[in-house]
Amino acid sequence: MGCFTMFERFTDEARRVTVGAQAEARELGHRSIGTGHLLLALMAEDAGTGTRALRDHSGDLDELREGVRRTASDAAPRRRGILPIAHIPFSKDAKKALELSLRYAIHFGHQTITAGHLLLGTLRVEEGAAVRVLTDAGVDLGALRATTERLTKEANG
Repeated sequence: MGCFTMFERFTDEARRVTVGAQAEARELGHRSIGTGHLLLALMAEDAGTGTRALRDHSGDLDELREGVRRTASDAAPRRRGILPIAHIPFSKDAKKALELSLRYAIHFGHQTITAGHLLLGTLRVEEGAAVRVLTDAGVDLGALRATTERLTKEANG
């Protein structure tokens, strides 16, 4: 399934996450959107299932945000200041996370892709910045994944 078709399945919340990830990458001066940017955007969605799960398992979201920004800045090629380009592409890891979010939605029998599916996909990209930061912060990824699955199933039930 192509990206265009996949993005058509995104809920408004999931679309805000992808736009927010692009804004995070642009603000940090990065040339691509990575899993860390997706995680930052997920945390910005106050009412979403992804944010609720992260809040339940990570405690201090501000500390987690700073860890993501620091890790993403260390890992991503960047330019000084905010990038003026209109479109910033997704990195290989972020594309993998998006594809995995679609697979989660299909697996659960959901017609749409939500922020919860995006978090689940992001958590599966073990080499990504998001997983590194969560692990460094002492987050139990298995427990976070289980909570996210439960909340996502309940919200789309």
